[in-house]
Amino acid sequence: MGFIKKRWLLFLSVFLVLLSIFIRYRIRGLTNIDTNILDGWYGFLYDNGFTGLSNETFSNYPPAYLYLLWFTTLFSNWIGALVSIKIIPTAFDFLSAYAVCLIARTKYRGDLPYLFGAVFLLLPTVILNSTGWGQIDSLYTSLLLLCFYFLLKKKPWQAFLAFGVAFSFKAQAIFLLPFLGILLLRRRVHWYHFLVVPVAYLTLALPAVGAGRSWESVIMLYAGQAGQYEELAKTAPNLYIFIPNMYYHSVLKIGMSVFAICMLAWAWINWRAGSIHCERQLALTALASVALVPFLLPKMHDRYFYPADVISSATALLIPKLWFLPALFQISSAFAYTIFLFGYSPVLVYIAAIINTALVVFIVLKQMESLGEDTQDPTAPLNTRDAVSLK
Repeated sequence: MGFIKKRWLLFLSVFLVLLSIFIRYRIRGLTNIDTNILDGWYGFLYDNGFTGLSNETFSNYPPAYLYLLWFTTLFSNWIGALVSIKIIPTAFDFLSAYAVCLIARTKYRGDLPYLFGAVFLLLPTVILNSTGWGQIDSLYTSLLLLCFYFLLKKKPWQAFLAFGVAFSFKAQAIFLLPFLGILLLRRRVHWYHFLVVPVAYLTLALPAVGAGRSWESVIMLYAGQAGQYEELAKTAPNLYIFIPNMYYHSVLKIGMSVFAICMLAWAWINWRAGSIHCERQLALTALASVALVPFLLPKMHDRYFYPADVISSATALLIPKLWFLPALFQISSAFAYTIFLFGYSPVLVYIAAIINTALVVFIVLKQMESLGEDTQDPTAPLNTRDAVSLK
């Protein structure tokens, strides 16, 4: 009993992890149009084996994900197609939780980081996105979290490797790219670190190319995805949801121009500010990046604020007084998700867009305010000697 009293946070963490697994088990059978599409890809790889990866038309996802999907077909005697599809992103939820623990470990010691990781696994959009929806946003976002962690630890090579692998899973990893660009402008990283990204992407494509897929299809894959849908906002909680799609072509051009101008202005302000001094500035800049990009860009989907959902949680660990940011991102993303998943009223996405507008404005103002702070920021993560402990 003495051990339990001493390590009660650890036992609570284990209980919460088991609870998250139980919830995922209960919703494993949920289906939707997207899981039906993925089921077709699974069936193709089941019928054709690894050589099926040479086919350039059966899927518009990158080889890195298709390897994992093919691998699950090897266990088809034990798990069905739907569970196989969902077990992949669910496994990366646990990688994200591990990254959350690592980030928390930079500020807290003892068993508290385990509790934060366990709570992360219970976040509604994390559960819904992976195990409920079967989407793969957790794959690239877990690696973005690791990228952020390695930058906290001043390990740029490992950070860019994580970012390169994230980009190999999904193009939306570029939501963090403005943050990395600002680190380049502020001399926190160097131009040659960016070379890791294409090297990682092309290296992960090698098995598919070896199976017979062309390099052209691999290199042009994301360009093809960009022109797939002609919708200003695919139930995305940003301001484009308020604009009728009949204005698609004209608003698309204006929206891209506004995006470019805003991002250049943001980069210029950050460049003029000088070097990033502390973890608080680093966290706010990363969060501003993954929140600004899907907010300003047209053609976004309902799931594209998922990196903001996750990185806002990491930011709140480092800056506890900003706890309400992940809470509000959870609400706005959950509103957007329920329209597709459960057929709820489209009015919810308008509410979500208003919430996200307030969040983005607050985050950007807070991030720019942090640029003038001293190196010795009292809210920055503490060192190991002074780390917060709760037993």
